[in-house]
Amino acid sequence: MILIFSWGFNTMFRGIRTAPLPLTIAISAFFALSEVTCAHAGLTDTATTLPKISLADNNGISDDTASLFATARNLFNSKNGNADPKRGLELLEHAAELDYPPALYELAHLYETGSYVKQDNTKAASLYERAAKQGHVDSQYNLGVLSLQAFHDVEKARYWLEQAAQQQDVEAQYNLALLYDFSIDPQADSEEAAYWYTRAAQNGHSDAQFDLGVRYLQGKAQNKNLTQAAYWFRKAAQQGDPAAAFNLALMYDNGEGVGKNLPEAIRWYRQAAQQGENGAQYNLGVKYLLGESLPQDHEKGINWIRKAAEGGNPAAQYTLAYMLDQGKDLPKDDTQALYWYRQSAAQGYTNAQTGLAIMFANGQGVQADPEEAIRWFQKAADAGNAAAQFNLGTCMAHGVGTAKDLPSAAYWLSRAAAQGHEHAADNRDYVLKQLSDSEHDVLEQRLQKPAEAVSQQDKQATIQ
Repeated sequence: MILIFSWGFNTMFRGIRTAPLPLTIAISAFFALSEVTCAHAGLTDTATTLPKISLADNNGISDDTASLFATARNLFNSKNGNADPKRGLELLEHAAELDYPPALYELAHLYETGSYVKQDNTKAASLYERAAKQGHVDSQYNLGVLSLQAFHDVEKARYWLEQAAQQQDVEAQYNLALLYDFSIDPQADSEEAAYWYTRAAQNGHSDAQFDLGVRYLQGKAQNKNLTQAAYWFRKAAQQGDPAAAFNLALMYDNGEGVGKNLPEAIRWYRQAAQQGENGAQYNLGVKYLLGESLPQDHEKGINWIRKAAEGGNPAAQYTLAYMLDQGKDLPKDDTQALYWYRQSAAQGYTNAQTGLAIMFANGQGVQADPEEAIRWFQKAADAGNAAAQFNLGTCMAHGVGTAKDLPSAAYWLSRAAAQGHEHAADNRDYVLKQLSDSEHDVLEQRLQKPAEAVSQQDKQATIQ
């Protein structure tokens, strides 16, 4: 039985960020070189401006509401040891009774957080709304977020976020974009989402800049425009967003939306890698190994690949496993190879699943277990990995680790051959000669069904 597999690097692109808030989902997008998880910043927390206060003479309190509020604030956090939160709360409540928006806002926040008072979202929402109706932008924003998080009232959340957004509150603009982007139909509105992403991005919101770049790159929610995608990724990257720096590096690496410029790609890979972006760490490591646009340095390359692997990047985990498996650039270590193949395979990385299957098939670093090998070959084959399809078909043809099944063997070998696997066609032709006419007919019908899409990771160049 011939067992063949290769190592390479995949091309997943980090997509919209998400946090576990109502009506948000995570998405990912394909681009170039390495796979990273997606992480989308969902609706941000409500504003948290807490009172900061110095004691004033109670007898000298002015009837002016603003002065009353200022005194109340000072009583909460006096730095000279004269803080009196209890009295401060009384004065804050008094100022709120006079319908003074800043006092309503501060008191609402205390009720929302349960600071100095019993936590009460209903009371907080009521106070926020009184201030919001007077145009108090922070109250409008907090009321919008609270309406969604605590009361799951999408319409009310949308209304108040929009009121704040119209007053140029950038967080409100971004969260309004998220709300339109990820709401369940019929509340979703891609055009409105694009409008508010753009407003927030133009006002310097780095997450909005990143997400807008993703939308231009994908061309799903709005017209594809790689030049605009690169523009917004650069804006976010310049503000320190590692995912944006990584994506910009990928675009320079591939000449997508910008002129191909490997030194510039290296610069952005390095920035993202130093910020902990494991996809960038992996790609930078590969560049060092290949000596592409920088001096070849195996030690630096392996160090960056190991960092990426330890950070959970499945392509890096697979590459590290392969080097340990083959004794390529690292001393051969079957135990460590098995460990890293497992880590990557568990994330669905089909090359790693195939490598793990081969170790079980050959009893390499583990007790031989043909049935376990078949299980991993099957997973990778189902996902479209040609090497796994070849090995699965060959095992089925010989009854290794599974019952002998020539029709199924012919199917998987045909799938592998269709992807150009160099040995699959010969094995397929050998098996086909042993099938009956009726089995040939069934095979043809089975092959006419759409095959699973080939995983992007398996289309990449192999490092020799």
